[in-house]
Order: sequence, then structure tokens, then C-alpha cells
Amino acid sequence: MARLTPTIRLALFVFAVGAGDVTLTSASLAQQSCGEDLKRLSEKRAAELDRVNNLVRAAKGKPIDPTLFCSQSAGLNSVENAMVSYMEKNKDWCGVPDEVIAALKANHLKSLAFSAKACKVAAEMKKQQAAGVQALPAGPL
Repeated sequence: MARLTPTIRLALFVFAVGAGDVTLTSASLAQQSCGEDLKRLSEKRAAELDRVNNLVRAAKGKPIDPTLFCSQSAGLNSVENAMVSYMEKNKDWCGVPDEVIAALKANHLKSLAFSAKACKVAAEMKKQQAAGVQALPAGPL
């Protein structure tokens, strides 16, 4: 077996340190990229959630127009879906804990269910209006 000269040892050491630096750099770049992506998605989700919450606040305890809610909640559902997909695809790369993904999925399912109910009611109201039957009395009683 050949002996390693001091020059070869130094070259191997420099190579090993360089390879370790590349690994650390790629890991920090991954964390930075993931952080930026998740921040962007979170900001979009917060904006859509604010839109839905403002709709609820504007109703002031009165029933919310299901057609309006159905259309306004579509953006939230879309952003949450994108966020869940991103987290699942990049779970290992970004170091996203399973609990975070599970919690977001649970909230997303609740959002989808509530939105589906509103859209179903809106579709039924539209059918009734098309058939000439009014769901609510119009004009003074």
C-alpha cells in the first residue's frame, strides 16, 4: 500500500473540508429557500384568511350570503392546498415536522368542508331562483 506523503494528506484534508463546506452551504441554502417559500405561502394564506374573516365580521352576526362566501373561500382553499403540497413534497429537505403538516391538513379539511357547505347552499338557492321560487321573501311584507 502506498504511503501518503504530507502533500497528499494536505490535499485530502483540504478536499474534505471543502466537501463539508459545500454540504453545509447547500443545507443553509435549502433552509433559506424553504423559509422564503413558506413565508410567501403563509402571507398569501393570511391575506385570504383575512378576506374570509372580514366577510364574517361584516355580517355582524347575520347570516352570510352563501354565494359570496363560496367565491371568497376559494382563494383560501387554493392557497392552503398549495401550502400542504409544498410541505409534503419538501418535508425532508426543509425539515418540516409531521405535526405541522398534520395540523395544517386538519385546518384545511375544516376550511374545505365549510366552503363546500356554503357552495352547496348557494347552488340550491340558484336552482330555486332559476325555477322561479324565491328562497326569501322580497320587498315589504
